Amino acid sequence: MKKIILIISLITLSLTGNAQIIKNNLLDGYKTGDKLEKSAYIEPKAMIQENTWCAAYTKDPKAATTSSPIIGKELSYPEYQEGGPSIQFGFEDGIKGTRSSVYSMTSSGKTYRQGSYYLACLVNFSKLGTKKPSEFLALIANHVGGSARGNIYAHRNENGKLKFTVGLGKNRTEAPNEYDFKKTHLLVLKVDYTNNRVELFVNPSLKGEEAQSDAMAKGEEGALKAGLKAISIRNNHTYQGNIGNIRFAGRWTDITTK
Repeated sequence: MKKIILIISLITLSLTGNAQIIKNNLLDGYKTGDKLEKSAYIEPKAMIQENTWCAAYTKDPKAATTSSPIIGKELSYPEYQEGGPSIQFGFEDGIKGTRSSVYSMTSSGKTYRQGSYYLACLVNFSKLGTKKPSEFLALIANHVGGSARGNIYAHRNENGKLKFTVGLGKNRTEAPNEYDFKKTHLLVLKVDYTNNRVELFVNPSLKGEEAQSDAMAKGEEGALKAGLKAISIRNNHTYQGNIGNIRFAGRWTDITTK
């Protein structure tokens, strides 16, 4: 009987695959005005600081002139259950440049590299100073930063509206619709190892089965060979707004649950 139960358990586990909320409450314990980063990766082979927001390792000397993002207001979206405060975009007046902050999940490249993974968040841009797609969120294959395996970009189009783009390596695809500034949007980035591609969902329905994506970028051969290790947020002096309510999951339905 024990052997039968064990076999059934193993079969169930294999069928569920990535069926779970893997990471959420990424800003647990933070309050408005706190600095996001608890530490910094100062060398490319630095030991992982697991489940912690850190300044990403970089060779860019200009990054030293920037500072950690701070915690801002709470965002909300109908039927999306992930709560908590947000991360505020932009720097203090006069500071220019970009800065990446990473939330390191694992140092192993074998943990998250099979099937599909979903990264959901809420974003509210009040202003974007760029008319070209600029990265603000990514899933990466290096816990200290870099080696993106799925990026989301944003820019302001000629109509003064907000546009989103998804990318995998050198390949990018812009979502066709335009969106309003000063409004909270639900974004879901899907990294599909089986089909070597990434997809972007913008304000999808959270009822029922997985929605139709708004944009898809196919990777070149081997683009998704490495596993996911961290979540990266890139701040920019041309951004104004907030991003938060981040959830990393192994299936679509785990985006909709509490």
